[in-house]
Amino acid sequence: MPGMLYYPFADAPGPVINQAVLYWDSLSTVVAPGWRQRMRPAMRELLATDLYRPIEPYDAYEPVPLAVIEPELDFALAQIPLDDLIPPHNAPDEHARTLHVDKLHPSVVRSLLRRELVYRHPGSPSRLVGSTALMHLVVSIVADQIAANRNARFGGQGPLGLHPHTDVPSAHRLGADPIPGRETVAGWKVDIGALFPVPQGDISIGDLVAFREKYADERVRLMVTVQDLLHSLRDLHPDDVFLRVKHEIEEAVCDLHRAARARKLTLVKQSVAVTVATATAAVAVGLPEAALPASVLTVLGGIAVNVATNQTRYDHSCSAGNPSAYRYLHRVQKQ
Repeated sequence: MPGMLYYPFADAPGPVINQAVLYWDSLSTVVAPGWRQRMRPAMRELLATDLYRPIEPYDAYEPVPLAVIEPELDFALAQIPLDDLIPPHNAPDEHARTLHVDKLHPSVVRSLLRRELVYRHPGSPSRLVGSTALMHLVVSIVADQIAANRNARFGGQGPLGLHPHTDVPSAHRLGADPIPGRETVAGWKVDIGALFPVPQGDISIGDLVAFREKYADERVRLMVTVQDLLHSLRDLHPDDVFLRVKHEIEEAVCDLHRAARARKLTLVKQSVAVTVATATAAVAVGLPEAALPASVLTVLGGIAVNVATNQTRYDHSCSAGNPSAYRYLHRVQKQ
């Protein structure tokens, strides 16, 4: 199974950690030097399980030069109100508004400094100070490049693959919205949260890992079947895809709930939407792009699953079946 790459923060929130532990091969975040001292308790507990795989600059990836990300950066900056890009007058201590220079290529750092979007933290020159909106934007672009490069090299379906995942809607849009000068294609937006239920209430990482290990067959079967559903949506009409996986998903969902009852756990659904770029969908179903259905609703195992059309940016690395265009948005309860 692929790994989840959470962004724009180094520490993932509780609902995201729960889903990662139960269903994904691993959880990764982009970190800066000294990251161990800044981890929250839940992330420290996750690190001890070997399910957390931090991605550190120059160790796990080479920072991307400005020339590669400049079109995305310019487009994204144009979508943010100028007032939201003004760096705070007083250098903050919280890391939500600072960014370690090692996460970025020197050319990107120079560009941000030249535009006066950031300044060096007076107490720590290795950290850049900027607005929260800018920090989210830059880290989102970096995370998207890391996932695309990893998937282009190793494929996006196996344990070395990474699928970008965030709970910040604006950060999600940065990776999928069309931008001038880049190809766009018809895509699908699928809410799959109901197919990946998590235990209700507070539960320890240890209990989640115990459930993960005891019922590995059930959860892996469900994850693989949903991945097959998403992969098929790139080339087939949704109705055909649902017919293909309906029986397998219904049985997998049933098995997972049966396993939860055996552990006296109540599973509840969360809203997790995934954007799937369908580079060949319009051709594959024999329809012009405008004729694709606006949405398709089906019921799998008593769970309603909705698929809606969505214009998305086309990534050429997806042309050989590499699902690097899968981008997940986790809608937490407060939203």
